[in-house]
Amino acid sequence: MCLKGSASDGKAKCELMTKKEETFTLPGCSNWVLANAGATGYYRTGYQPDAVRALATDAETKLTPGERIALQNDIWASIRVGREPVGDYLAFAQGLQSDRNRAVLEDVLGRLNYIGRYLVTDSDRDSFHVWLRQYLAPAAKEVGYEPKPGESDEQRTLRSRVLGAMGYDARDPQTLEMAHKVAEQALADPTSVDSELAGGALGLAALNGDSAYYDQVMAALKNPKSPEEYYRYLFTLPQFTDQRLLQRTLDFAISPDVRSQDALGVITSVMGNPAGQQLAWDFVRQHWTEVEKAGGPFASAQVVGATSVFCDAASRDQVTEFFTAHKVAAAERTYKQSIERINNCIDLKSQQETQLTSWLGQHGPAGGK
Repeated sequence: MCLKGSASDGKAKCELMTKKEETFTLPGCSNWVLANAGATGYYRTGYQPDAVRALATDAETKLTPGERIALQNDIWASIRVGREPVGDYLAFAQGLQSDRNRAVLEDVLGRLNYIGRYLVTDSDRDSFHVWLRQYLAPAAKEVGYEPKPGESDEQRTLRSRVLGAMGYDARDPQTLEMAHKVAEQALADPTSVDSELAGGALGLAALNGDSAYYDQVMAALKNPKSPEEYYRYLFTLPQFTDQRLLQRTLDFAISPDVRSQDALGVITSVMGNPAGQQLAWDFVRQHWTEVEKAGGPFASAQVVGATSVFCDAASRDQVTEFFTAHKVAAAERTYKQSIERINNCIDLKSQQETQLTSWLGQHGPAGGK
């Protein structure tokens, strides 16, 4: 085990652990100890809440990007098994608010997306959105809405991720308004907008998109200038929230207008959209013959895997019942993994939902902190 503390000046002390329980001593007096210095060890570490807060304070200056990612993984793993409250992760995430390393920030945004989707109650959603807007505001202001001359691909990707989270996860009105303008510009002249920015803007505009915007995307889909454009438009269709428009997308997916290799991707993308999750699952069950025909025995495993987005017992039981009656031979392992993920999500939600409500009450807009 390689250890370093706040008083270690970045130097790690590596020790061979030969017993089930063993004590090691580090020089100096540290208020935290990182138990996987260099992030090279294949083991998990549990931390007490005060240690997490202390690590969060020093993470950006005293931990490498790899260590920051590994520490996030350890904290999240402890939360997943009920050993730490979800507030510990959010406290650590707050310590990374000014971190602009793309890999580190992507890790944070992925978990905040999960928390927002599965652990936030409907009554807490507005509070979570406000907290998340405040959290992301400095990064969004820094990356801006427009590409800068000579910037790196990392910076372009960072902008796309930050603005995507600001619009989708935080539902920031200003970001959504800007996304709509960029989407309109991209539809009018695809070459006038950075491709990565355009892809994100098209999807964000779909969140509140009406039938007129849907028709614009569909028209562009029928006359793309490149395969990249085609898929950008195709996978904008599953991101709408209007049920009627999502139903159009599902019907379109199994029509002759969509190639069979793309059909299941469209259907599973609708299932991955919280607004279309149940709609797509009902569609799959009602049109299973067409879905199987489009995907074939191996590709149909994609649909089986997509059911892992569920996080409630009733949906899990529906998945079990349906795929017991409609076995996909090539997806037996995928089916077991999906059920396992659903059960894990159900357990996590039952353990952490109330704790998250409490944390938001203390740190969200109502808490005034």
